[in-house]
Amino acid sequence: MQTLQSLKTTVAELDRNFRATCRAVLGAEIGGMEEHAQWLSFGNEPMTHTKSQLSGREMYSSPPYYAPGGKWMAFEEVDFNKKFAPLSINEMKDIDSIARATQERFFYAGNIYFGNSGFIELSSNINDSFYVYRTCGNGNSKYLAYSTVGRRDTSAYGCNGVEESSHCIKCTRAFKSSRCFELWMSQNCTECYYSSDLTGCTNCFFCFNVKNKKNAIGNVELPPEKYRAIKEKLLAEIVEMLRKNKSAPTLLQIAQKCKPHKISLPGAAVPAEPAPCSKEGVEKAFLQTTQILFGKPLEGGIDRYAAWLSRRTRIPQTRASAADGSTLYISPYANYQDLPKDRLLSSAQAAVHGAHAKLTAGEAEALTLANAHEKIGALAYFNIEMMEGKNLNLCECQIVSDSSNCYRASFLRASKNCGYCFWMDGCADSFGCYGPFDTFSAIHTHYCNTQSRTFEIDCCGHCYDSYFLHNCENVRESMFCFGVKNRKYCIGNAELDAAAYAKVKSALCGQMWEELSKKKDLKWDIYNIGSGKA
Repeated sequence: MQTLQSLKTTVAELDRNFRATCRAVLGAEIGGMEEHAQWLSFGNEPMTHTKSQLSGREMYSSPPYYAPGGKWMAFEEVDFNKKFAPLSINEMKDIDSIARATQERFFYAGNIYFGNSGFIELSSNINDSFYVYRTCGNGNSKYLAYSTVGRRDTSAYGCNGVEESSHCIKCTRAFKSSRCFELWMSQNCTECYYSSDLTGCTNCFFCFNVKNKKNAIGNVELPPEKYRAIKEKLLAEIVEMLRKNKSAPTLLQIAQKCKPHKISLPGAAVPAEPAPCSKEGVEKAFLQTTQILFGKPLEGGIDRYAAWLSRRTRIPQTRASAADGSTLYISPYANYQDLPKDRLLSSAQAAVHGAHAKLTAGEAEALTLANAHEKIGALAYFNIEMMEGKNLNLCECQIVSDSSNCYRASFLRASKNCGYCFWMDGCADSFGCYGPFDTFSAIHTHYCNTQSRTFEIDCCGHCYDSYFLHNCENVRESMFCFGVKNRKYCIGNAELDAAAYAKVKSALCGQMWEELSKKKDLKWDIYNIGSGKA
């Protein structure tokens, strides 16, 4: 249970680790972690900040979508074993009746964490992690603070969308990288700073859209001793600024100050048309998933349900390529939408540009943090597609690795047959979802870990064949439950016998299918039913 002492212990241990991480990344300490809270938090995803109505305890929750009027309690205050009397048949005749009858049972929860976890403070939607502070949407990690959205990380501070990485400070969408600072949209990198779209690079500063570079400043490789001298000078500037101002400019802020620059690419090396894609696999999966969830498929095509499916997700937006004006897709997440509109490229265009654009050795030596925006204008173009690994048949998708048959989705890893989704990791046959891990045959399943055949659930773990759940773990064949564990055949937190449950479930699923088929929308979702007001 959260106490003042556990909070102090967690913050003290994280402060110790933060100082060690700064030594590893910047070569020196910059002061305490909480001295830099505002800078570390800048640009992070918003969290819902509220207080428990039972104790007044401060709480955070990841999704920002909860309707006003709902009741809140801290995760530590939830009595997962509390028993409730079953609702009457009349109270279970439709969702409106259930919403009215269960208001005293429905509490949204903050500070949620699942699995083998400890020392989690002022954070939510965390699983199997230790020493986490003011962070949301992460799992299988340790030593995290002021970060959002990630998995399998160690010692990450002020990071967004960082996975399988260690000792990273203010990095965005870094994958399998270590000892990096202000590294954006890159993978398999070590000791890289103020750079974007790097792959397999080591010791790089202000580099863009290159692979396998080493000891490079502004895309030009230097002798090791020359690189070290420039790196030490730049790191000293960063450390001095952080010690004095408790902040440093982001790569985004530097790029926004660059003067306009007309890009020129060798045209023959850039494909004129995007790879063809087909929605057939996604359409088939959507029919199968709705058949599983409602007993009958939602027909007519997935796009007829676009507004409903995309209500709680981040659907890619369109932008124009700085090279040729062709259509690109960008995710409205982690400040991507604020990248300079005249500095965006496709993956293929960025690769060509990065291979040709570079500073001279003299320009690299003259580079400082203060004049960087004047020096890197010809280099600082951003690959916003980021397709890595083995991908197949992706339609209007952005930031994807090892995924296939996906449509209007972004931040996909090892996922397939998903549409209108955001930040899917190890998922399949899922639609309108935000932030699930290892989830299958799901619709509107948000910030969850390991689910199958679920509809309108959020902040849950290991739940199956269930509808309208919040803060539940190991719940099966249940509907409209808040804050329960290890239950089966529940409606409104109360257990029924299997036959009675099956009868009510069949009637409610039929009603949901009917409303969706007619209106292409559903009045209730998991974020408003707790308030009782649709």
